[in-house]
Amino acid sequence: MNDKIIMGSNHFSITVEDIDRSVKFYKEVMEMDFENIRYNVDLEYIRKVTGYPDGVLNVAFLSCPGLRLELIQYVNPKGQILDVSPHNVCSSHICFATTDIFKAYKRCKDNGIITKNEPTLIDSGPSTGAYAFYMLDPDHYNIELFQPAVV
Repeated sequence: MNDKIIMGSNHFSITVEDIDRSVKFYKEVMEMDFENIRYNVDLEYIRKVTGYPDGVLNVAFLSCPGLRLELIQYVNPKGQILDVSPHNVCSSHICFATTDIFKAYKRCKDNGIITKNEPTLIDSGPSTGAYAFYMLDPDHYNIELFQPAVV
């Protein structure tokens, strides 16, 4: 008998400074499908879930195969920008698979997106032959682009 109570994932969420700017980035640069956006969400259940009795949020959902992304802008209470550098505890990143990492890298450069490195060949371990690079979204959230090895 299976006693597991976790059945899978529902979404991944990032808190953003400007919901419209972030939606544009994830739609246009990351090629995600736009689902919906709600402005000034002022609902009791949201305040209870988030733990902010005065919480008001702008919320958007986007998706791509294998990922449903929720973007949240806290209208109230206003948040502060944190240092989410990869080495800091509780920082995270999303890794998107790509079919052409060099084209993706060029798109980043053409759009003024900050990248941490050029596409880098993974030359050891289980991903040998793959390529990867890190980039930053408009709020400096870490994104990895990964092109699997051709077999």
